[in-house]
Amino acid sequence: AKNIHIIGDAIQTSPLMPKSGHMANQHAKVCAAAVVDLLSGRQPEQNPMLTNTCYSFINDKEVIHVASVHAWNAEKKTLLVVPGSGGLSPGPAELEATYANSWATNIWSDMLT
Repeated sequence: AKNIHIIGDAIQTSPLMPKSGHMANQHAKVCAAAVVDLLSGRQPEQNPMLTNTCYSFINDKEVIHVASVHAWNAEKKTLLVVPGSGGLSPGPAELEATYANSWATNIWSDMLT
């Protein structure tokens, strides 16, 4: 329906799109930008791209991650993983914990301030 925007877990996600806080943040930003464009009489972005990074603590010092980039595919009318864009940690690492904590600080700041 015109001017109705549904995002996140309320929609069927794209193939291989993770359900993560990072992805929810990306969905919200794309949707908000589209609403602002529509209210301003502009055409919303027709080829959005979303990034995802998900960190998992293995113990109190080591972390692993999974990352991906998703681009709009007009032919299939969905977001698809960009080939070669993602990756997994080679294994648990203390440096990944630093990245995870920095990610958390940044996304919380982005969402809560």
